[in-house]
Parts: sequence; structure tokens; C-alpha cells
Amino acid sequence: MNCEREFENLIEILIKLKEQYGAYKQTLIKQREAIVTNDITELTALLNEIETMNEHINRLEGRCTYNVDILAINANLESKTIRDIIKAYPEFDVKKLEAIALELKKESMETRKIATSNADILEISKNIVKETMKTIMTQNVDPRDRAYRTYGNTGCYSRTVRREPVHLVNKTG
Repeated sequence: MNCEREFENLIEILIKLKEQYGAYKQTLIKQREAIVTNDITELTALLNEIETMNEHINRLEGRCTYNVDILAINANLESKTIRDIIKAYPEFDVKKLEAIALELKKESMETRKIATSNADILEISKNIVKETMKTIMTQNVDPRDRAYRTYGNTGCYSRTVRREPVHLVNKTG
């Protein structure tokens, strides 16, 4: 096995992975805008795009793991991390690998933060819609009735004007 070739492949995979995370981050930013503006068609298109990007990222991460495993086996390493690979192969271009690994880590952290934020925004949006629907569907008294209440000697109120219950969705009163 040619360890130098595997090392170069690992660098190429990490570069592609970093580019994929950058594109994923931009898509997540578009998704956030679509969530805030409540653009359902844009959200649907973005979800398909996100699924495709997730598949590419998973495939690249699998290839990265495979290359790291090969390099770790050749160097007789027990732990299989990029830092261990860098220490085991000082004769190769470790500065480039280290720089790309750090950039990739930063990019993936930013992407995860945006994805978590989008999930939180989506949950808040869903709760707002749920509460709005609950308010609309359970409203069965005309709000104007509150203005016609009079209180008697016992502390209870009685209406001076009687109205039929009115539902906001199906107004009959």
C-alpha cells in the first residue's frame, strides 16, 4: 500500500467535504429565510436539496473514515484521529492536512449551529400555528359580549343583551 497516496486522498476528501459543508451552510441559510417568510414551495425544494447534500456528506465522511483507518493500520495506531495521523506521518504534507482539518471542523460546527437554529425556529413557528388554530377553533363567544355585562348585588354578572355563540370560522351571529 502506498501511504503517501492514501494521505493525498485523505486531503482531497477533506477538501471536498469542506466544500460540501459550505454549500450545505448556504442552503440552511436559505432554509431559514424560507421558514421566516413562510414560503412553502421554497421549503419543499430546499428539503430535497438538503437530503441530497446529506447523502453526499455521509458518503464523503465514510470515505474519510476508510482512509484514516488505512493510514492508522499502516502506522499501527490504536486511535484513529487526524491528529494521530499527523503525528504518525511527519514526512508528508501534514501542515496542509492540519489546516484543512481545522477549517473543516470550523465549517461543520457553524453548519450544525445553523441547523440547530433552524430546527428551533421551525418548532417555534409550528407552536405559533398550533396556538393560532387553537384560538380560532375554540373561540365560541362573541367578544363584544364582554361590553354588555352588568354585575348584580351577588357579584355575578348577567348580560343585558343576549347573543347566540359565534364561532370565528363559521360566523352565524
